[in-house]
Order: sequence, then structure tokens, then C-alpha cells
Amino acid sequence: MANLVLIYSKDPDFYMLMSHILATSGFETSPVDGLEAILAAPLSSAITILVDTSDGIERLTRFCEEAKAHSQTSKLPIVALIPARHEENYLLLLKAGIDEVFMRPTSPERILIYLHELTGTSRHNDRPQSPIDDVSRFGELEIDTKTRRLKNGDRTTHLSPIKFSLFRRLLQTPGQVVSRAELIEAAWPERGHVSARTVDVHIANLRRDIATTTRHTSIRTVRSSGYVLIAGRSPG
Repeated sequence: MANLVLIYSKDPDFYMLMSHILATSGFETSPVDGLEAILAAPLSSAITILVDTSDGIERLTRFCEEAKAHSQTSKLPIVALIPARHEENYLLLLKAGIDEVFMRPTSPERILIYLHELTGTSRHNDRPQSPIDDVSRFGELEIDTKTRRLKNGDRTTHLSPIKFSLFRRLLQTPGQVVSRAELIEAAWPERGHVSARTVDVHIANLRRDIATTTRHTSIRTVRSSGYVLIAGRSPG
């Protein structure tokens, strides 16, 4: 079973709908109702966990925290579908470690594009590349723009599309302040549900991802202005 999407939901209609949509693009699906079910699944084939937020936000955040804390599932991306105008739930999910959020209603094509990017089979790989695509190293970090992986020696981390878009934008002007508005434009072109607080939470998660590979590259906060990417040892 290849390209397996684990679907976490108590709603059989949600599972059937998403299973049908994903099957049309070559993805396998399997329903799961908790961490134990995920650990029993063929994790070597799993590419993501897709969660349904209609099950209740408190229950869902606990599940996300458990999955991110477990060694076998900590690197498995978690994707959520949540209703529009639920910004407070969006931030709670980000703090719980979720990797990507799609606001309903959203087109199935957007979800499929994200999944194809995870597998490296994006149908948009032929789009024109920007100058930042040539960057292969920053400080200690080796940057694989195709797989969105950061590497330092034998330590690697995989960034979600949103976090990689933020990182790319900071990489375009290292040492210079990038405003939250500029980061929103880079990572969320539609910008319908994104606030400055959402950017702050994603940047905090990005900092943690970078810290798993190196301590010598930092994203610093510039009060009331934005963020700046610095190579070298952080002063504290």
C-alpha cells in the first residue's frame, strides 16, 4: 500500500467523501480513531494524517499532541479541515503541532496538490522558478527545495509547505526584516483567514524545526516590524 492517507474522523460520511476524492488521484486511505490505530497501520507507506475537526477541538488537539510526541509519528504531517471563521481553532491546532490547515469550503484540488507535494509528484513542478530556488546552503543548513528538507550532517527535518514558504521568504533577504504582511503574502496568497498571530505561531514552529538540525541559524523577532533570518550563533 503506497501513498497512504490516514483519516481521523468519527463521521463515516466525511471518510467516504475524502476517500473517494483521494482515490481519484491515486491515494490509498485508511480510517483511524486514535494513536493506537495509527501505530497499527503500515506507517512506512503513510504520508499524512488528515483530521476532521467536527469531532471537537479539545479532543483533536489532544490527539495531535499525542501524535507529535510519539517517536513513530512525530514526523508524520497532520492536516486539518476546519470551517471558515474559526481562527481560534486554527491557532489551537498550530500550537498542538499540526502541519497544515485547509479552511472550508476548499476545493479538492488544493488538498490534492498538497498531497502530491508531500510525495514529490507535484503536477506543478514545471512552474517557473524564482532565484531562491538556486539556494542550496545557508549557514550550516543544506536546503533541498524539492523535498523541503533541511539538513546538517546526519540531522534532517522536513518542513510543511507553509513553513517552507515562510523560510524561503526569509532566505530571500537574510539579515533584513521581513514584515508579517510580506510573510502572509508569501505563504498564504489568498490571505482570507490569516492574522498576524497565525504568522507568529508558524514562525515559532519553524524555529523549533530549525533547532532540530542546527543551533547556529536563528529567526529573530523585531518588535512591531516582523522577523529576520540570521546565520551564526544566537546570543541567547
